[in-house]
Amino acid sequence: MSYMRSEARQRQILSCAKKVFAERGYHAANVSHICAAAGIGRGTLYQYFSNKQAVLTAILRETLERVRALMLQQSRSITYPPPEQFSRATAIKVSARQLRRVLEVVFDDADTLRILLREAVGLDQQVESILAEIDDALIAIVEHDLRLAHASGYIRDLDARAVATMIVGGVEKLGLAALRGEGPVDLDGLVREATNLHAIGTFSDRLQPD
Repeated sequence: MSYMRSEARQRQILSCAKKVFAERGYHAANVSHICAAAGIGRGTLYQYFSNKQAVLTAILRETLERVRALMLQQSRSITYPPPEQFSRATAIKVSARQLRRVLEVVFDDADTLRILLREAVGLDQQVESILAEIDDALIAIVEHDLRLAHASGYIRDLDARAVATMIVGGVEKLGLAALRGEGPVDLDGLVREATNLHAIGTFSDRLQPD
């Protein structure tokens, strides 16, 4: 057997554990299932993780670190040209693209999504704390985008934190509903509807202007 570095082995265990938790459910899964999926003995797993919950916690912390990395990247890279150079339709497309970039950190991986929205919820205070940090980080990224868009003249005065919370929370609820179905989560569809809702609301353009 070829030698596998410890970091690579840990990543392999976490990758296999995500599939096990997503397919079996956290409560029904056990260490033996994870070991079988990873092709390792229990002793090898215990070199890295003390128990099943420690594996789950590591999966959640990995997700949190990806979101925080996106936060750092975002703070350096996003700029808006003058709004006079953009049509409303183009601005909506740009907003949707940015929202998708945020959400795909966790939503493009169906196993992670299932763990975050179903399996990890309500387990204990430590897990709930990490889930709250992930939520807060996602909301903070969307809030930052909204504040920058407002400062650049793209959107009206609004409570950026409240709107960001509604966007992230709404998409999470839609993702959870999709997980109850048979097909994959349509992230593009979720992003499109969320963006249209916060950008142009629900009223028809047939209404008379004030």
